[in-house]
Amino acid sequence: MPLKIKDIKIDGYERFVHATDENTKLNCFIAIHNIKLGPALGGTRSWEYENQESQLTDVKRLSEAMTLKNSVCGINFGGGKAALNLKGIKKTSDLYQSYGEAVQALKGIYISAADVGTTKDDLLEIQKKTNYVNGIGIETSSPTARGLLSAIKSTCKFGLKKKDLKNIHIAICGAGKVGGKLAKLLYKEGVKLSIANIDQSQLDELSKNIEFSRISPDEIVGLECDLLSPCALGKVIHKENINSLNCKMIVGAANNQLENDDIGLNLKHNKVVYSPDFLVNSGGVIAISCEINKNEKDLENQLNIIGKRTTEVLEISQKLNKATNTVAKNLAWERINNLA
Repeated sequence: MPLKIKDIKIDGYERFVHATDENTKLNCFIAIHNIKLGPALGGTRSWEYENQESQLTDVKRLSEAMTLKNSVCGINFGGGKAALNLKGIKKTSDLYQSYGEAVQALKGIYISAADVGTTKDDLLEIQKKTNYVNGIGIETSSPTARGLLSAIKSTCKFGLKKKDLKNIHIAICGAGKVGGKLAKLLYKEGVKLSIANIDQSQLDELSKNIEFSRISPDEIVGLECDLLSPCALGKVIHKENINSLNCKMIVGAANNQLENDDIGLNLKHNKVVYSPDFLVNSGGVIAISCEINKNEKDLENQLNIIGKRTTEVLEISQKLNKATNTVAKNLAWERINNLA
């Protein structure tokens, strides 16, 4: 068979495979980080990686984040992720079907879904070769945005002692599917919005529905505002720009917003309230979990729990004087160890 699956031993991961297919040009890593709560549930990222090292680093971080996300948000799935390298490769049906064969070969310990660069059409091709793909009938950006709104309300109540969001200045970095929907929700709440996005046509479309100030992507992180909401790619907060932050709070959809765990402690020392990304952006995976378990009627209640859990994390952080990302990770691992 053209498809080749090679196991790679990486400490701390249940299973880690490299799937390749010379005919379809598939070059994919599937990282299954933890399955103590159930099968690993996580998206398929399709990206142009410069090299194998960056692809490996990305899928490792993302799969671990899924373990934490799925646990801390209260669903019974483990964490996993897949990363396809599209560098110099065109998307084809055969490419995603061969990836589907790789997922099927894992015999259900990994359930695939969409992620950056992977569309519903791609999922339909994957589904032709595997039973272990979900989220095809769900537009996950909407529940992700609604879960973020719940977390933002809780964070602002904690940080600003305000019961509503009226006249709060929020800067959104990234106005794609989630960021754009979040902006509309926040506008309805009376928020003053500043938005940065590389694709100006998306902002042109958004401006037909809401009012906001356009900010350069290079300036958004240092913009003076009440709350910064990173909704594009990760590692937006790092050692080079942490002292340039001019916000009181950070709540966003992007995965792995902090360059490393130490940044979380630096934020606390700088009196910036950070609500951990793997908690506040969990609305999409919660929606997929509801689809798998056929309890879609409970979705809104579970999205509201994101806000309640955010408050819990912030209060524990304050009480114990620990970084919020550390507190959230501890809660996630506590649940895994107690239920496993």
